[in-house]
Amino acid sequence: MHDLQTQFETKNGVNRAVDGVTFSLRRGESVGIVGESGCGKSVTALSVMNLLPRPACRVVGGSIVYSPVGGSPVDIATLDPRGRAMRSVRGKHIAMVFQDPMSSLNPIVPVGRQISEAMRAHDGVGRKEANERAVELLDTVGIGAPRQRVREYPHEMSGGMRQRVMIAMAISCGPALLIADEPTTSLDVTLEAQIIDLIKRLRADTGMALAIITHDLGVIAELADRTVVMYMGRVVESGKSVEVFDRPAHPYTQGLLSSVPRIGRRTRISPIAGTTPDPFDLPKGCLFAPRCPHAMAVCREMSPPSFKVSDDRGAACWLLKPDAHA
Repeated sequence: MHDLQTQFETKNGVNRAVDGVTFSLRRGESVGIVGESGCGKSVTALSVMNLLPRPACRVVGGSIVYSPVGGSPVDIATLDPRGRAMRSVRGKHIAMVFQDPMSSLNPIVPVGRQISEAMRAHDGVGRKEANERAVELLDTVGIGAPRQRVREYPHEMSGGMRQRVMIAMAISCGPALLIADEPTTSLDVTLEAQIIDLIKRLRADTGMALAIITHDLGVIAELADRTVVMYMGRVVESGKSVEVFDRPAHPYTQGLLSSVPRIGRRTRISPIAGTTPDPFDLPKGCLFAPRCPHAMAVCREMSPPSFKVSDDRGAACWLLKPDAHA
């Protein structure tokens, strides 16, 4: 995507939930999108899926270009959300695992029928074949007794099993890109590790690209080749995950990492000071400046561009300007 701008129009004004986000995702690659709650991670994902809550929310600028194998590139931002072109992409080429499986699954429809729905719509298979494939998918994602479970309802399953059902639904048509929005939220550490291992295995087996959205830096470290750090709807740092975690360049990224407890670390946890600004009354200049311990005069006057930190890595901070410390 390039310069994506998605905004909510409310009675209190305009909320620029996604404000000029640019990053790319190559085939078979994984990228992690991380940041505090309200930074625009989920809205970015919903923009890609063209599932924004209209008419209050819409894409007002930029592009989301998807290039299928052997096909022509298509700008998802220009497609009708309910149109045939978008329906042919959603679920078949790009699929999403939503945050809360209990509210995302239909409570009055057996999970097998919910898994088979996309296959019947996109692959044109009959009910019996789709049901058999649903059983296979439940087995693939590690649910025991799949022939029994395929007839059960979401409330009859545990949180971990419902999350696996959501993953089975998402991969049912073999998408080129899987978007996972907080896939381990509300799970205990054992189930979280199992879901992470499952996603790793599915990536290795299918070669699909992965965009994982979370506030959990540990999940990003486990799954993402590259990391995109967002703050107030903007990308403040991006690059290879190893580099971002080992040598964070932006003060916000440094703050996120220093606020995470680590086994064996003797230094005290240092949370980021202050709170995020009011989205309807954003400060002038760098949006992180009011909370930044290194803020300079220019930070409060001008919004910083992204400065190159190393190959394929950049950060939007005036401290990184070559002559900033001159």
